Amino acid sequence: MDKSVILRNRLRKIYFNFTNLKFQTLERGNFTQRMSFTKQQVTFQMSQIGVVPVFYHPDVDVLMHVVEISYKSGLRVFEFMHQRDNKGPRLFHYISERSHNYPDIILGAGTVLDDTMTERYIDAGAQFIASPFLRPEMARVCHQQDILWMPGCTTTSDISWAKSLGASIIGVLPGNILGPEFIQSVKKEYPDLEFIPSGILDLHPPALSKWFEAGSLCIKLGAPLFPKDAIALKDWKMVEKNVVEQLSNISKIKASLKSFNPH
Repeated sequence: MDKSVILRNRLRKIYFNFTNLKFQTLERGNFTQRMSFTKQQVTFQMSQIGVVPVFYHPDVDVLMHVVEISYKSGLRVFEFMHQRDNKGPRLFHYISERSHNYPDIILGAGTVLDDTMTERYIDAGAQFIASPFLRPEMARVCHQQDILWMPGCTTTSDISWAKSLGASIIGVLPGNILGPEFIQSVKKEYPDLEFIPSGILDLHPPALSKWFEAGSLCIKLGAPLFPKDAIALKDWKMVEKNVVEQLSNISKIKASLKSFNPH
């Protein structure tokens, strides 16, 4: 075999072993004591800001840049989007172990699909678990660990079932299909539950206002908050500008609704 091929293979093996060792160390080590938040504290922060950012990227440096921009812009809740592979919990653990750099930040995992991954994310430091589906076994794990569970629902029967399983916050999806009218309707039927729509595409203030007028606790935003082109170019100033602009719009909307209905 050609010596250059042998050398290349050895370098690849060294890189693979180093990367694997890095993640194993992250999984074993607990470098800093994580802050723990109650369900009420998580809910309060979601309500205060009005936005839960949702993001994933395989590059940890990109992830940390987005977390830092989110925090710097005033966000205090951050949802890491699971990608249906084993790398997700390790990346989440990486972020979680550095959360001491962002006091009071609440990290959670979303798009979680089963109880096994639920346990792994909770072990990695997740303060809440969100899912696009309703899985009773996930509810059981979250309740045992006293972690906020937010199942995704698309019908009133799903919501009724989720409530019977102990859910206090319901993810409404796809929001762009169901619309604010759906939340307004179910909020009247289930006044003791909170609702968070996702999949919102129209970020113009008049459209955003309707979600809060309908009674949404907050909204989830992914790509509209973190433009893919800016992320690909690593244009962090543009990303930050967009986040600040969207948060400013939502802050004004919430302030106007509060002044209209102070109670």
